[in-house]
Amino acid sequence: MTDDQARRIPRTVAFGLAFVAGLAMSLQAHINGELGTALGSGIVAATLSFGGGVLLLVIGAAVSGRMRNGLVAIRAAISTQKTSWSFTLAGAAGAAFVLSQSTVAPILGLGLFTVAFVCGLTMGGLLIDRWGVGPAGRKAITPLRLVGAALGVCAVVIASWGALSTQVFSMGIFLPVACGVAVAWQQAANGRLTSVGHNAWSTTFINFSVGFGVLLLGSATVVEITRPAVNFPTNPLLYMGGPVGIVFIAIASIVVRHIGILVYGLCATTGQLASAVAFDVADPTGGGIDASLVTAVIIVATGAALASLSGLRHKGRSGA
Repeated sequence: MTDDQARRIPRTVAFGLAFVAGLAMSLQAHINGELGTALGSGIVAATLSFGGGVLLLVIGAAVSGRMRNGLVAIRAAISTQKTSWSFTLAGAAGAAFVLSQSTVAPILGLGLFTVAFVCGLTMGGLLIDRWGVGPAGRKAITPLRLVGAALGVCAVVIASWGALSTQVFSMGIFLPVACGVAVAWQQAANGRLTSVGHNAWSTTFINFSVGFGVLLLGSATVVEITRPAVNFPTNPLLYMGGPVGIVFIAIASIVVRHIGILVYGLCATTGQLASAVAFDVADPTGGGIDASLVTAVIIVATGAALASLSGLRHKGRSGA
């Protein structure tokens, strides 16, 4: 999708696309978690996930002149200091997120993993919107946004209370929360690159290339040191994490310029929670979800609604 086409997206369509992105994020977490378990190596699973996405995007760049022109435009914008080169490193945040999906999500359960991630994403979006990092510009921190962020933190505590050991709580919960903050910055950076490159697929290509490079280096180091016995599963669906990731990276790079980082993240949260909890319930090898997790989901949804309402009201007052 080109920049001119992106300008014509109505806000209601942007909300719907963000919801679809949330579904894709949750589906990717499920796929990568299964692949990591099957391989016995989370970092190898994350590398394969990114590798599949890079392969598809390389094919896309070979056949799409617009995608190649977007890459040239981004390079020119960096050379002339129209945009920061640091935005091209956003793929490293995506790599960390995918790695956490492959290693932590199977331990915490996809529902709890998603709640923790959403907490970090919400707080990160709140601050990044305030600083004006994304293409939508600076947005004030309103009381409703603060309440939404606070409810996200409460949800993580409630979901973890009595359900996890102290070791898992201190180490396992921290990673998806940190990844949420990093992904909020990634979305802002991608939005900036798409604004200057005029092509979401060009931005997605840069993201996947950087992320794949980071994971490939880490995977090679781990394999060299540990020499794990990796048995590759034959189910082709387990290798679809990368292509699914292309969907939500491309959507985010377009939508954030219309509704901001926080509102995008919280709309995507609706899609994530709608599918993540269902995955945990349907998992025949797991214990389903308990009352604390259900309560946490309700609290996060309430916080998302409040913060989204604040964002919409603020947008309306600015005359957009």
